[in-house]
Amino acid sequence: MKRVYRSIPMMMLLCACSVFGASVILNEYNAVDSQEYLGGGTAFADESGGRASDSFFGRVQGNGGDWFELVVITDHLDMRNWTLDIYTDGVLDETLMLTDHSIWSDLRSGTIITVSEDVPSDISYDPAGGDWWINVQANDNADGLYIEASNFPVDSSNWQLCIKNAAGTVIFGPAGEGISPESGVGKTEIFRLEANPSDLITPFSIDYDDGSELSTFGSPNQWGQQNFGGLRTLNPPFSTLTLLSPNGAEIFKSGRIVEVKWSHTGTVNKVNVEFSQDAGATWAAVYPPNVGNEGVYSWQVPQIDSDSCLIRISNAADSLVYDTSDSVFSVYQCNLAGDVSGDCVVNFEDFVLLASSWLQCANPYDPTCW
Repeated sequence: MKRVYRSIPMMMLLCACSVFGASVILNEYNAVDSQEYLGGGTAFADESGGRASDSFFGRVQGNGGDWFELVVITDHLDMRNWTLDIYTDGVLDETLMLTDHSIWSDLRSGTIITVSEDVPSDISYDPAGGDWWINVQANDNADGLYIEASNFPVDSSNWQLCIKNAAGTVIFGPAGEGISPESGVGKTEIFRLEANPSDLITPFSIDYDDGSELSTFGSPNQWGQQNFGGLRTLNPPFSTLTLLSPNGAEIFKSGRIVEVKWSHTGTVNKVNVEFSQDAGATWAAVYPPNVGNEGVYSWQVPQIDSDSCLIRISNAADSLVYDTSDSVFSVYQCNLAGDVSGDCVVNFEDFVLLASSWLQCANPYDPTCW
């Protein structure tokens, strides 16, 4: 639920817009209202008939609550005691201060930082091991070890962020709706950078835009594919992924459970699983999202008709390590009379299944069963 926060008159705002060369930039924020779903619609489908979702949360009401995401541009950056000023409709609503904890003392370029009201802090951060993500929780009941323990708003009302260093110097911002883009971020959308993060990004960059089909809390943005290769100069541990199934030519009925299977070598702590129904032109994260790397994911086939389907798996820590179905497979919705097995074909197998249950009754209240 959105809350009411203190307001400070516009004349008291001290955040002057930054220019090129920022050491940290805004990458994404969640503008989805607490009563809405990403892309609108219901829990089962968005307004376009798809299943818009977040790569971390899946398709949930509120799309994960109040959160925003930063990317570190400058290598070995010290962000201890930096402040994050949050504005709504040009008014300062909240200021969050990072603590002097050592987690902020030596941040590598390409690090993703998320600030969330609802997701517990995770500072297992280990770029050398392929983990480039830090999440810190900020709310009135948080522990305050890494960031000020205070609620904060994120919404679709010209939300903006200004990042200042420990000396109070503006590093980046204000950035968000009302700066670029000037408007258009709705209550069923996210705000995101649709470009590779770099020191060329400013709050006025035209690559900031809204989106409603996929959000990526804690991961590179996906409108296409955000590339962090220019920032992450550390060589990630060598790894490979091989998709075993579905790998092409299969035929699946909508609604059934299909096992997506893969193998890997090297260090792969988490595997992202995505689905395309148009031969790879667009991709969407499966729902619910895969967790960890067990080598298998039980996927519920969506309610679609397509003969151009693909599955893609990728290393969550290194998106350049991925594999895709070798060729397309098909998904069909069907309701054939006599299709007992549910394989969209009426054949002898269906007769056998029917014969094996002939005259059986599963209703104990039906006298003909006695």
